[in-house]
Amino acid sequence: MILTTMKRFFILHCLTLLFLYPQERTVREQTSGSVVYFGSSYYRTNETNTVIIPFRIRSDFFVFTKSSNSNADIFSANGEVSVELLDSTGTSIARNIRQLNLTSNDNSTVHLRTQYSQDLFTFQIHDGRYQIIFKLEDKESKRTFSNSKEQILISKSAVILSSLIPVKDFAQDSFQLFNLGRDVLFSQNYGFVFLSKHKYPSAVYSLSKLQLDEDEKEIITSSTNVSVSSFGQKTFIPSLFSENIQLKLGTDDSTTVNYISLDGLQLRQGQYEIEFTFPDSSKVKTQFGSRWLDMPISLYDLDLATEPLQFILTKDDYSELRRGGRETRIKKFEEFWKKKDTTPSTAYNEVMHEFYRRVDFAFTAFRTLREMNGAITDRGRIYIQYGKPASTERTLSPGGSPKEIWKYSSINKIFTFEDPSKQGNYKLAENK
Repeated sequence: MILTTMKRFFILHCLTLLFLYPQERTVREQTSGSVVYFGSSYYRTNETNTVIIPFRIRSDFFVFTKSSNSNADIFSANGEVSVELLDSTGTSIARNIRQLNLTSNDNSTVHLRTQYSQDLFTFQIHDGRYQIIFKLEDKESKRTFSNSKEQILISKSAVILSSLIPVKDFAQDSFQLFNLGRDVLFSQNYGFVFLSKHKYPSAVYSLSKLQLDEDEKEIITSSTNVSVSSFGQKTFIPSLFSENIQLKLGTDDSTTVNYISLDGLQLRQGQYEIEFTFPDSSKVKTQFGSRWLDMPISLYDLDLATEPLQFILTKDDYSELRRGGRETRIKKFEEFWKKKDTTPSTAYNEVMHEFYRRVDFAFTAFRTLREMNGAITDRGRIYIQYGKPASTERTLSPGGSPKEIWKYSSINKIFTFEDPSKQGNYKLAENK
């Protein structure tokens, strides 16, 4: 299953859902999609340090407007990104600014949440510790984002010449970055690439899962051998290609690019620490996260996630699921979905994802004046159980109640909802 304790289920950041869920519910901890990602890495060639700062910005950060001079449904937005580096004395030693000009044929929030803009900054700097100040502004709304917590330490090493950089894969002489800060994608294979003076045929690694607000770690694997792919007389050339950040292989007689590929299909959401030890006793380690970018919002909160299960459980089973303390309830919740997982060899549960995707849609689509949680209305219940109907018909007869008729041709079912109050409070009136 995806997670096994509360700290594994909702981790990293507290986030209020009032903008989507008007009830006073709060997300405890989450590790899914953020609006802005950026991170820093470095590599050294010929005694020169190059700092790479790729960034990824979700399009719903911006306000997209339609040009009055165009008849087409083309929307545009403009923004500005800046990155500044401060040395250990707080002195600014480098700064760069990038203008963003974005277009979209759909300015709905649902669409913009799935779109991203990516690019990168590079700086040439000396050894030392640096603070990175990242700023973003939407020109239309004047909305801003600022982060000054990121730091990078560059110290001379006789062998290891770069950070451990998380990458998706290697193809055609280049590596593609996840570009999620230091994170990788949940339940997907991943790897790390780094620069050194030596070729390494293999390494031994240990992987631990960090526990939020706790000192101990959960050992995932220790002293495990893994092969290393080495590319001699090569270095990195960071670039933006087809809207993705890549590290291309360039020529350098004195350095080697090393790539370690890892199986991440069972990697749960959370924060991890990984350490590699090489045959010459050199060691390198880093922390990274595993993120489920399109995790349904209703999974952020245990109560929201449990409530719709009343539609597919008996009354006794539903009561049992809700009984006990929080840790006990989470364990029961995970055990329930684990039994329904059609791909137990991966951490990703497709059945659960589809169920809560429907819950998310129903929450807002079928909200009424009486019930702000549309997922527990009659229409929400049917949508969650059967998905989107093949056809929907609304009727309004003089003096009668508004009706909504949903037809599911694949299962030969028709559901009729009526709204006697004429205030949008549709109730299931007929099921055949």
